[in-house]
Amino acid sequence: MRRLTTIGTGTEGCRDGITLLEVLIACGLLVIGLTTMAALLPAAGFRLAQAHIEDRASVVSSNALADVMNRRLLAADSFASASGPTLTMGPVLGRLPLYGMLPSGRDASAHFTTLPQAGRARSGSTRTFLLEDDLIYTPPSVSNAPSNAFTITTAGLGARTFDEGMCWGATLTPERVPPKPGDAATLTISVFKRGETSTVPIPIVLTRTNGFYEADLLPAGTLLRACGWVLAIPSAQDRAAEWFQIMSSWTLEPPASQTTRLILRNQEAFETLNGSTSTGSTATILVFEGLVRSDQHRVTLY
Repeated sequence: MRRLTTIGTGTEGCRDGITLLEVLIACGLLVIGLTTMAALLPAAGFRLAQAHIEDRASVVSSNALADVMNRRLLAADSFASASGPTLTMGPVLGRLPLYGMLPSGRDASAHFTTLPQAGRARSGSTRTFLLEDDLIYTPPSVSNAPSNAFTITTAGLGARTFDEGMCWGATLTPERVPPKPGDAATLTISVFKRGETSTVPIPIVLTRTNGFYEADLLPAGTLLRACGWVLAIPSAQDRAAEWFQIMSSWTLEPPASQTTRLILRNQEAFETLNGSTSTGSTATILVFEGLVRSDQHRVTLY
């Protein structure tokens, strides 16, 4: 509907409302904007979940450090007299001494040892190393609400059942073995995601090439998470395994060249540890599934 208005000697068309073409254009812009927002939601949800995991891992790591100190697991008598140079604790790392033969041809017990009786008495049960903050509930019946699940024993109901949540483990490496009170040591606390208590480390052989390393036994195109951590196995039997952080991991095109490549932080120390100082030399690392973070602390043994 149009209305004519006379101004001076001329006439102009003055309209009320908008045309159908303008409505269609506005709808098109609205659809584009909503589609863009919808595309951001999955990425935002993933980042939120990742931030939640990282936040919980930070809390677990801080609590683990306090637990290690309060339970006196930093005592020199936590080491056995005849053992590997690295003490391991927790449901994941505590199984390293039982891993068996490594790609280097040596038994894992040459590098790792578990807590002796004195240390196990202070550490408590394996539940010490779990973040149990969510109760497990049984499915509801027809007329009742869900109830907390209990461990069924021969005597009846047992302890309440918790979701394992995150778990943590630690490696303790003194300057000398067997250590004495007052010796310095390196404590590394590693936090693993939910459901990873049965994690088995994956041994990877690295080959040094032009300043970086190529990894075998990984599917083509598989990358190791940047800022993640790996446990390096030394070439000498009397040396302790050490943790190293991944700075970068990448592959090259075409697909036939999809070998995983990586660079480690403090790579010179890594090369010295395993003797991979020349092109073509090899090194062995252990990669852990579900490893969220590792924190290293310089400590003094009691």
